Amino acid sequence: MYKRRARLAFLSSSPELAERVMGIVTACAADWVEACFCPAGAPAVGCDLWVTLDPAALAAYEKPPAGCRHVHWPLSRSSTAAEIISHVDGLVGGMRLLARLDGSTAPGDQRPARA
Repeated sequence: MYKRRARLAFLSSSPELAERVMGIVTACAADWVEACFCPAGAPAVGCDLWVTLDPAALAAYEKPPAGCRHVHWPLSRSSTAAEIISHVDGLVGGMRLLARLDGSTAPGDQRPARA
């Protein structure tokens, strides 16, 4: 079903927050997503999903380009790893469910798809 990993751009006014979220996303879902950081207000091109992480990024958010969606994860530098993982699990859980329907694996998984 999925031919490649989903490309997520994390938009935040806090590079520390974005780096922390990207590290957790990569640790939890590297087979499913590729992550990059974009400072709030900077254009994020070539992505499937814009994820704003804080109020400043949400305020600077503009309509994403065609083919790209937006979600807001209301996080802060004091957010726990469990809170971040909850957002990641929600996103990737849906992708896993759809892949199971057609017997495919994660796009970053090197094992053959189940028949």
